[in-house]
Amino acid sequence: MARLLGIDATKTTVRAALLHTSYRSVTIEALGEADVASCGSEVEAIRAAVGSLKADATAIAISGERSFYRRLDLPAAAQKELGNVLAFELESTVPFEMDEAVFDYRTMRRGPNDPLDIVPVFAVLARTDDVRERIAPVREALGVEPERVASGPLPLANLTQVMPELDRPAVPGPIAILDLGETCSEVLILLAGEPVFARTLSRGTIGLPESAPALARELRQTFSAWRSLGGDPLTSMYLTGIGAGAAGAELFLSTELGVSILPLPTPRLDGVTPEQSERLPRFAKAISLALGLTGRTRGMNLRKGSLEAERSYPFLREKIPLLAGLGAVILVSFGFSIIAELRTLGTEHDMLTARLTAASRDVLGEETTDPDKAKDLLDQGPGKNDEDPMPHVDAFDAMVALSKSVPPDVVHDVIELDVARAHVSIQGTVPTVGDAENISKAMHDANKCFKDVKILRTSQFTDSKQKYVLEFDLKCEEKKKAGADAATAGSAAPVTSAKPDKTEGAR
Repeated sequence: MARLLGIDATKTTVRAALLHTSYRSVTIEALGEADVASCGSEVEAIRAAVGSLKADATAIAISGERSFYRRLDLPAAAQKELGNVLAFELESTVPFEMDEAVFDYRTMRRGPNDPLDIVPVFAVLARTDDVRERIAPVREALGVEPERVASGPLPLANLTQVMPELDRPAVPGPIAILDLGETCSEVLILLAGEPVFARTLSRGTIGLPESAPALARELRQTFSAWRSLGGDPLTSMYLTGIGAGAAGAELFLSTELGVSILPLPTPRLDGVTPEQSERLPRFAKAISLALGLTGRTRGMNLRKGSLEAERSYPFLREKIPLLAGLGAVILVSFGFSIIAELRTLGTEHDMLTARLTAASRDVLGEETTDPDKAKDLLDQGPGKNDEDPMPHVDAFDAMVALSKSVPPDVVHDVIELDVARAHVSIQGTVPTVGDAENISKAMHDANKCFKDVKILRTSQFTDSKQKYVLEFDLKCEEKKKAGADAATAGSAAPVTSAKPDKTEGAR
């Protein structure tokens, strides 16, 4: 959706049309008109015609008297570099250097008899200074620069957007639109809705009816020039501008030119009041200039090259309030996002701190909320100053002690060695009962963690063997405090921890 302003500024009158466009419709919001002489200057007339209307984009047209229209046939091989090639071709047809000019162009449809290796081009060009002079009054009057600068009658081709009859006439063939102004008249010829010929005449409604024959003569010369370019005879012509409502104009022109003069089709515009409907032919060019700001334009734009670059900086200045507002919104949104993120991180920090406190208390034995201190405690490990938490004596130690307690000259067999809940039971065979008692005594002295070592019973196993059952408990003394002058117990690991030991079960 956009609000588009077209300004049709002539030597005597300024007409403005404000359109509101949406996806499917175009609405007329306002039409304004002001007399240049009454307002004192063109700038004041533009300001009076536009009034308080605000638009998103603006378009104006330079007079066809200061424009040059050219039709050229270029080789199809140059189509990719058409703009560069066209500049060289146009330079030889105008009385000034191309460095001083701006131009725009459209490729036209090939005719049925046109060769395939030729690209027909319709171009318009003007002096850069003339286009800049056309921009200046709009900038001074409205404080904004026009996005488009059209040329002569070319913007009238945009009327095909709201008048399908101009795009697809009832009788196929070229049609003409004659814009009758006060001091000059402009002719545009359309073929299948595309502009193919344009000319500006030096006569208008001023001087009528005395000047009517001269106006008719210039129109005949114009249409003869069109025919000399290979164009077909016109099928019809439409009148726009201030002269469209002149009494007898249609009859006179149709008689003099031999062309049917048709009333301008009703435009497909919303919001048209009866009063505006009567004024539409007068505002046809202003409306077509506004339509040229849409994406479906068929006109041309002379705001090219250096003039397009000049547009960028004022455009940014015009958009500073909007850009500042958008920047403020972005900053506020970023601020809220940061605050929300900080709150989330704060909540997560509190939760992790509570978990660290509980974990350090339960696992490390010391409550802390400092991650570095918790890491140090973790590196030290629980019981750092205590003895090795492994049991001081286990089943393997019992087997080693048993093997050392058997004298070398005694044949000893182990039938069963059972370690359960820190209680050891050994069943073995020896030659005599005395040998079993010697082994029991040696086991008692082998490790101080062996408690209550005794032989429960002996029995005859074979003729030369005695079976014995030896039992004792695995119970070590409590660990001494670190630094205490106490001897270590048994052959197990030495006492190094500051914590008291708990009774370890044998493995």
